[in-house]
Amino acid sequence: MQIDETAPRDRPEVAQMIVIHKALRREFRLLPGIVAGVRAGDRSRAAFVAAHARLQLMFLHAHHDSEDRLIWPILAQRTTVTEDILDVMQRQHHAVDELVTEVRPLLADWTRRADAPTQQRIIAVLETLHTALEEHLDVEETTVLPLIQRHLTVAEWTATVKDAEKHLPKNPRSGLLLAGAVLEDSTPAERRWFLNELPGPARLMWRLLGDTLYRSHLRRTRGPAAA
Repeated sequence: MQIDETAPRDRPEVAQMIVIHKALRREFRLLPGIVAGVRAGDRSRAAFVAAHARLQLMFLHAHHDSEDRLIWPILAQRTTVTEDILDVMQRQHHAVDELVTEVRPLLADWTRRADAPTQQRIIAVLETLHTALEEHLDVEETTVLPLIQRHLTVAEWTATVKDAEKHLPKNPRSGLLLAGAVLEDSTPAERRWFLNELPGPARLMWRLLGDTLYRSHLRRTRGPAAA
């Protein structure tokens, strides 16, 4: 199934990646403010917010890791115009990865202590991460996605999507929360596509539990107005 049923079926539908990017952009834009809203000493709230942040970091890592291993090598083999572009992509991925590596132990420390100095360091790293991610996704969407559409087969594109899914958490609750993050700002067509891509049991679980679980998570994460 495609988002746009009129789009060519013999080329990758790269709009699917923009749906994922939309969720990543929103989550990493909001994270610094969510962390900032935790009162110093509130270890229970700090632990909850840190777990939410780690889930989004895992989502980001799975997305980027599949690109590094499966997409960039194919583009490097099939077109000479991508050398500089791929260098930019890899450098940007590396910069994002370094920030992710930096913030993970800070989140662990903050979970234990909920102290203000660690909280401020987390906020600073997350703000830098959001800026780096936005810059990267802008370049990827305007420059790389057209190359993917021209040079990858549908089977290669599908393999990349499935590979990213394999590296997401196996815990059903975490999976439903990430599905909710993708669906939150999706159009009806994007929603139909995404739900259709889920395995049958996961799709059923979303329909039975997902929306309620995600709205409850939004209330805890962002406040009552968010849900």
